[in-house]
Amino acid sequence: MAIDGSKFKAVNNRDRNFTSAKLLRRMEEIESSINRYLIDLDTADRQEPVIAKIRGERLQDKIAVLKEQMKALKEIEIRLNDTPDKQIS
Repeated sequence: MAIDGSKFKAVNNRDRNFTSAKLLRRMEEIESSINRYLIDLDTADRQEPVIAKIRGERLQDKIAVLKEQMKALKEIEIRLNDTPDKQIS
């Protein structure tokens, strides 16, 4: 028997394991980020038009990505509530 020091990522890693508390915490983080980006977007609107346009587009892209993540988390929440042990692995 030989050991070569290989490391393998587990199938049930923390990115794929969800509990109600983890899901709620991640959703709150996303909401906080969206609110922060909206405030930054308002600030960008008050800047020079060229800078505001570039920054505004970048912030809108970030907001769109976060909204997609939130949508995915809501779908996971539905699946989570349907499981008997209230955990998705």
